Amino acid sequence: MIIIIRLIMGRENGSVPLLLLTGIVLALGIVQVTIRRGYIRGASMFLAGSLWAAMTFQSWEADGIRDVAIVAYLVIILLAGLLLGWREGLFFGVISLSALWFFAFEEEWGLRIQHVDTPLNIARDLTVIFLFAGTLIYLLINSLNRSLYDARLELQERLRAERKLQVQADYLTALNETALGLLNRSELRPLLESILSRACALLNTQHGLIDLVLPDESALRQELGHGVLSRYDGSLTYKDEGVTGGVWGSGKTLVVQNYAEWDNNLPEFVDAGFNAVMGVPLTVGNKVIGVLAISFVEQERGFTQEHVNLMERFAALASIAIDNARLFEQTQKEIAERTLAEAALRSSEERFRKIFHASPVAIVITSLDKGIIIEANEAYWQLSGLEPHGTVGRMAIELGLWEDEEERQGFVERLITERSIYVPEYQFTNESGAFYTVLAFYELVTLEGADCILSMFHDITEQKNARESLQNSEARTRAILASIPDMIFEISKDGIFLDFMASSEITPLMPPSQFLGRTVLELFPPVIAQQTLFALERTLATGQLHAFEYGMPPGEEVQFFEARITAITSESAIIMVRDISQQKYVQVEREKLINELEDKNSELERFTYTVSHDLKSPLITIKGFLGFLEQDSVSGNTARLKLDIRRIGDATDKMQLLLSELLELSRIGRLTSPYQFIKVEELVNEAAEALHGRLHKKDIKVEIHDDLPTIYGDRQRLLEVFQNLIDNAAKFLEDQPNPVIEIGQNGFENEQPIIYIRDNGIGIDPIHHDRIFGLFNKLDASSEGTGIGLALVKRIIEVHRGRIWVESEPGHGATFFFTLPNGPES
Repeated sequence: MIIIIRLIMGRENGSVPLLLLTGIVLALGIVQVTIRRGYIRGASMFLAGSLWAAMTFQSWEADGIRDVAIVAYLVIILLAGLLLGWREGLFFGVISLSALWFFAFEEEWGLRIQHVDTPLNIARDLTVIFLFAGTLIYLLINSLNRSLYDARLELQERLRAERKLQVQADYLTALNETALGLLNRSELRPLLESILSRACALLNTQHGLIDLVLPDESALRQELGHGVLSRYDGSLTYKDEGVTGGVWGSGKTLVVQNYAEWDNNLPEFVDAGFNAVMGVPLTVGNKVIGVLAISFVEQERGFTQEHVNLMERFAALASIAIDNARLFEQTQKEIAERTLAEAALRSSEERFRKIFHASPVAIVITSLDKGIIIEANEAYWQLSGLEPHGTVGRMAIELGLWEDEEERQGFVERLITERSIYVPEYQFTNESGAFYTVLAFYELVTLEGADCILSMFHDITEQKNARESLQNSEARTRAILASIPDMIFEISKDGIFLDFMASSEITPLMPPSQFLGRTVLELFPPVIAQQTLFALERTLATGQLHAFEYGMPPGEEVQFFEARITAITSESAIIMVRDISQQKYVQVEREKLINELEDKNSELERFTYTVSHDLKSPLITIKGFLGFLEQDSVSGNTARLKLDIRRIGDATDKMQLLLSELLELSRIGRLTSPYQFIKVEELVNEAAEALHGRLHKKDIKVEIHDDLPTIYGDRQRLLEVFQNLIDNAAKFLEDQPNPVIEIGQNGFENEQPIIYIRDNGIGIDPIHHDRIFGLFNKLDASSEGTGIGLALVKRIIEVHRGRIWVESEPGHGATFFFTLPNGPES
């Protein structure tokens, strides 16, 4: 500033001021660059040094000690002290005084020409220097004041920290005493009492609780409470419920300064009058094992951060103590259990030893490596025939229990792999060479740290012999049962099938496995099921055999069975089912044959009577008219003689017709032609052609339907059927103005076509519908024929396995229906 003012005012000439100005500007630029690089102290040192050098150079070139620039040393000293510290300010003060005394001695010795500046210039320069000096002094004083203020604040903070440290020291002392007291307690309940009492004492309150997590981690249970909280001992709190539940759920300390206005409060605790509540987690590792909660009921009290920090540190110590107490209790429990287990083990060993020696199973223990016999029981000595004194301590190879060592090693390797070996039937040979069949069981065990083989042999020789005898007996029994043609069931008294034995001759309704476990009511129709249950009840009640017959399926009776029920115990019985269908068939056929034979005998009786009666009449006529012939020949009455001869001829014709029809009837069923397929339409036309004279004489119209079937049978016999039926219809159409005979088909019966022959004649009373098919049964004695025609028709149709019947009423004509086979199958 001084140099610039001097240059402006023209008070300085020459190159020195410009050089100084350039140097100062350059120094200031260097200082700015250095400050921006972060070298604050270096920049301050360079600035103070360069300014001091510039002022010293100015004084050297100008007036020396009389130059006003000397006064600028004060500004540089203040600047150095402000920027760098008192040591640097002292340094620049010393070198400034040295320069001042240097200029003074230089002038004193006459080495410098004295030059006195004008008062205005001096005032100007001093004004600038004083302004800068005042500014620096202000800055220095302000810095000092600020330092003093900061020092005062620091002192106050330090005093406050000392008081805080004193409080913390008091808390730590209490924590230390508490920790020592807690860690010295090993029982959980007294420990919890001590923890809660000390926690309440640390925060100067009477209200607190300790909740611990249940073993299954389903809820918190209040183990202990003080003050008003003691009434809730034993209550459960769930996760995220209330303060303790919230602490358990989050694992963090929870502080509520106004519990009544807290959103997650519990009504019962609000009624208790709590104001502030703090919950601290009791944690071991990362797991919350419980919650310590402290409460203030006073409205003016609340929890501070120091309280929170204190309780968290206290809770950490309490968690360790609780965990130690739990471990101690668990250890004590395990020790007690181990003591009991050891006692039980000793008792078990004693029992094992007694069982070992008293067991009927032969047991021997041998070493795994060499096969040395260590111990055996009495049953083994008896089975093997060895003596204990000469056997224990010897190897199995020496005793001949193994063929060779290689065989034993193979067994040992297998046992090591499988750990146990079971041989269901092992041939054991004892010392005397006797053979026994035993169940052998080998187990790899460890006794006193050494691997051993526990071998057990159970003599089953008698059981095997008995089993073989039983198997042989069962085989014989099964062979006998297999030869029985019956199905055999075992059934309980409730009708449940317990067992089943199939028959080779009867196929069951379903596989045997589906019988078992099911009831009679499930498997059989109700009628048969009720009949079976009734017979079962009677058998179990009386102990006697009960039998009944039934047909399957019910109503149709395609098969017939006989069931015999015999009681086994009071709870079960055996049902033997036999197929009697063949017997039933034979019985039915026998009854049918008997009935047919009776009918034949009856018919034979009628036949004999009819023959004796009907043949007697022509014979009497012939005999009578032979007498007349003799008289006529004597008298010479030729006309009467011819009449008597004609009457004798009619009698012989009638007798011949009767004998022919009887002969024809007797041949039916015995003499037949080969069966063939025949169209009914052809038979009808042939029969109608054979009866053409009778039909044409009476002007009878024959209507033959187009849908007549094809039948299978004896053509000649079947033609006789149609001829007789058409002729029979024609006999009773004399009084009809428009006589008609209709022939057609009306459905099927048992897969056989039903053929009918209908007329519009005089009809037949229903009471005679069955009688007309009898032999010699003529409803009108004056009518034509011998009464054998319909019997002949019936016999032919029945030989063909068909059926014939009539439907008629007097005055409404008659319709004869009959069935005939349409193929070999039917």
